[in-house]
Amino acid sequence: MLVPFLPPPRNPAVDDLLGEVPRELFSERLYQACELVERYVSDLAIAIAQRLELEPDLAQGTTAQAILRSRSYPEDESPALDWLLARLAEAGHLERSPEEPGPAYRLRRPLPTPELGELRALGLAIDPAIAPTLAILDTAGEAFPRVLAGALTGEQALFTGASMQLWTQYFHNANPIYALNNRLAAIAAANRLPAGGPVRILEIGAGAGSAAEALLDELRERGRIGEVAEYRLTEPNPMLRRRASRALAARYPGLALVDQAYDIDQDPSAQGLPQAGFDLVFAVNVLHIAQDLGASLAWLRSLLVPGGWLVAGECQRLFPRQTIPIELIFEQLASFTQVKLDRDVRSSHGFLTPEEWRQALAATGFAALAEVPDLARIREHYPRFFSGALCARRPPAERPIPSPGA
Repeated sequence: MLVPFLPPPRNPAVDDLLGEVPRELFSERLYQACELVERYVSDLAIAIAQRLELEPDLAQGTTAQAILRSRSYPEDESPALDWLLARLAEAGHLERSPEEPGPAYRLRRPLPTPELGELRALGLAIDPAIAPTLAILDTAGEAFPRVLAGALTGEQALFTGASMQLWTQYFHNANPIYALNNRLAAIAAANRLPAGGPVRILEIGAGAGSAAEALLDELRERGRIGEVAEYRLTEPNPMLRRRASRALAARYPGLALVDQAYDIDQDPSAQGLPQAGFDLVFAVNVLHIAQDLGASLAWLRSLLVPGGWLVAGECQRLFPRQTIPIELIFEQLASFTQVKLDRDVRSSHGFLTPEEWRQALAATGFAALAEVPDLARIREHYPRFFSGALCARRPPAERPIPSPGA
């Protein structure tokens, strides 16, 4: 390879900060795989920029908005191009200077040749199970120029036909890059369920069921799955919901499993969910796409019994303006970028920082706020540990909280 893949040694201080998370969950192998994906996405960003022939513009200095205008591309795609340029700057290829309405970028030196084939082979040698992650990134990279040009939407490019099978493989617990999200949330949730049962669990945005599988496996390993009086699985996509329900019913015979549609952007009382009906509300990588985050959190809080827990596994941005590899995909999706912003809680679309999550949860009346593990401390030793489980409790006795939209 022209540019060797040489990740820094894994900092042992991270192990000391994992708290209730088993040390083996973030193994050396997973660390190497995560670092490989970081490098892979940076090289993929170079390849996309070269396909778009951005180097002449960048050599003169430009902004995402100027590039879109010069090519008559739709300005709705500005978030995707903004992200691409920010990623190239973060990798050291561009200089970034603040401007209005968006930052300006200038090429430091000619872009190097991307080494995707070599990196892919190296990644599969580190862990063959990361193949779905690389495949979905490749698909997003291939679609990027067409989405940017407005030839099709990100949803059309990435959520139809063969791409759906790729997503199922990506979100599967056999994919270690994604499974970390599920496992962290499952451990945090199991640690907070009231002992002895019976417990009622509501999962939001279950997808094909990998997060539910992680939680129910964790409870079974602890001998507690018999305490689950109801597991209500919600997912707006009927195909995914049926697939998840069938798989979970087969995996956990006798489980009191209920499935239904649920839209996190609408009042749950109009969707058949009982107020104060659940001991645990569980979600993995769902809440960051809420159109109005404050309203959605307040609605979820209303579904908890007093003293009940919200546990939300969320990919998080550890520093302002930091780019995250999987955003190469999501920045092409309207559901990710077109959300209500708030200067104090949600200053930009996409993944939130730990501080923004704490502010959002506190503002909607949650208490006993915690994160598993503590990303605010871990980031001092490793700036790319993006997965965490947000834990927040509905107080047993509480002051009135204004209803959403009041």
